[in-house]
Amino acid sequence: MSDSECARAQRDVTRELLELLSAAATAEDFLVELARLAVAEVGPALACGLSVWTPRPRYLAATSSELARRMEQIQYDLDEGPCLTCLRDNSDVEVSDIVTDPRWAAFSRCGRTEGVGASLSVPLRAAGRAIGALTLYARAAGAFADSDRTRAGDFAVQSAGAVVLASRLAESEQRGRHLENALTSRTTIDQALGIVMGQHRIGAEQAFDFLRRRSQQTNTKLRDVAANLIVDVTGEGPRTYSLPPT
Repeated sequence: MSDSECARAQRDVTRELLELLSAAATAEDFLVELARLAVAEVGPALACGLSVWTPRPRYLAATSSELARRMEQIQYDLDEGPCLTCLRDNSDVEVSDIVTDPRWAAFSRCGRTEGVGASLSVPLRAAGRAIGALTLYARAAGAFADSDRTRAGDFAVQSAGAVVLASRLAESEQRGRHLENALTSRTTIDQALGIVMGQHRIGAEQAFDFLRRRSQQTNTKLRDVAANLIVDVTGEGPRTYSLPPT
């Protein structure tokens, strides 16, 4: 392939990534599509797993298939494997033959069970550090040639910027969920306070003390105490709060 053809192919992939990102409903949806695109871009790849650093526990992860999910999950469960090594060391990690590779016994056993012969993990970098890792799985041992490694590395370079955006989107989605949950909890408690105030003809502070004591006595969260009270009195669940779409 000529230099101009390579540049055109890179532009095509970049455009496709941006289109996938703009069309995705959530960050996780985009990463799933990214993993599937990686399989299409790197010839011998059968499946792909993607892991991204996040401030929350564990990782933001996506896979192209159920096979890749199982291969990734064994690594998360044991906190070791080529994907996590690639992410932590910021370097390519290849398992050319899962049957004979001695580094990660449980990963190798899982690979043999799944009929995977080889894997190739490449880091996704931003500002020189690994912000994620992309792992490709192939059926045959020794499946990845030099050209495949180059293509995987190029794809990782092209994907990194979009993955950074997706990671920030995921953080924003999580903050939105936390805010929505907090608002829903407050709304539920306020509804229950109104009921207690009406039933016992007491003020808001006394009503809150009433709910708090019941929470302590039953070892139940205050929101759940409030929700149960609303159901008992009205026969319906509490109203929920949803943030408007952005």
